[in-house]
Amino acid sequence: MDKIKTAAYCRVSTNSDTQDGSFEVQCAYYENLIKSDPTMEFVGVYGDHGKSGRAMRGRKELNRLIKDCEDGKIQLVLTKSISRFARNMLECVATVRHLLEIGVTVRFEKEDLDTEKMGGELMLGILATIAQEESNSISQNMRWSRQKHIERGQPWDVARYGYVSVGKEHKWEVVPHEAEVVRQAFFMAGMCHTYGEIAEEMTRMEAEDGNGRIWNKGPVVNLLRSNVYVGEYLSNKECTVITRDGQTKRVKNHGQVDQTLIEGHHEALVSRELYDVVQELLDRVVLGAHRTRFSEAEQALMNRAMKIAAKEAQSWQRSA
Repeated sequence: MDKIKTAAYCRVSTNSDTQDGSFEVQCAYYENLIKSDPTMEFVGVYGDHGKSGRAMRGRKELNRLIKDCEDGKIQLVLTKSISRFARNMLECVATVRHLLEIGVTVRFEKEDLDTEKMGGELMLGILATIAQEESNSISQNMRWSRQKHIERGQPWDVARYGYVSVGKEHKWEVVPHEAEVVRQAFFMAGMCHTYGEIAEEMTRMEAEDGNGRIWNKGPVVNLLRSNVYVGEYLSNKECTVITRDGQTKRVKNHGQVDQTLIEGHHEALVSRELYDVVQELLDRVVLGAHRTRFSEAEQALMNRAMKIAAKEAQSWQRSA
């Protein structure tokens, strides 16, 4: 009797060291399982290492597996579970249906499901839905863990420009040269320079340091708006929402998701006084290059801002 041409598909969702063993163990397990079965002919183990699994198109090995199935090289595919094979119900059903049409069976070990024996696609749809819920549950667990870290004062977000995240507690430490660029940006804003002038000076300082970073208005405004430079960390400035057509989208958080403010999370680079007056200048659009005339209130604000910036620059020089 001819042996069944059999392959296996394995996947772990991240590249973290803690999952390296899991990936290797999965691959070795299925290779040994297939080779030890006298009814099976070992074709290979296909494995995507470090792929999230949300969409199939990003998994090269799964796509290679499907192509080999189409070419007649494989008759049976073994995999650990539906959540390892696919986390999108529509793609999962479509892929399994396609494999069935070309005579390829898929066996899901965890769910004890053999697509050759199942009674219709309803069961597959139900299990695929469960797999998608498992994926959502994992995401919720990650959000819960992230919130607990934040409550302990240990957010794991990437540190903003001017800082670097260090250690397991994700402490933000100052990057000296970047801190100088940040302070110069706030000083020039306080002295009522235009966005273009600020960006030009920041770019010059970057070139002087040898990293070649180029600044323009957008990033400059984002930097000047960021409260991290007074030593604060505000969680969930953006959040993910589901649009009417069912798609996910990142938007500014205007109360959709709870936020946590951590004061004194890291060393401040500018004073609260300078930061606040710069926010007033930004709100009044004083720093735009198109402005040539200003109201009395704006002129008073500009004079106050320049005094604060000059005073702060003196304090930086004394502490240097």
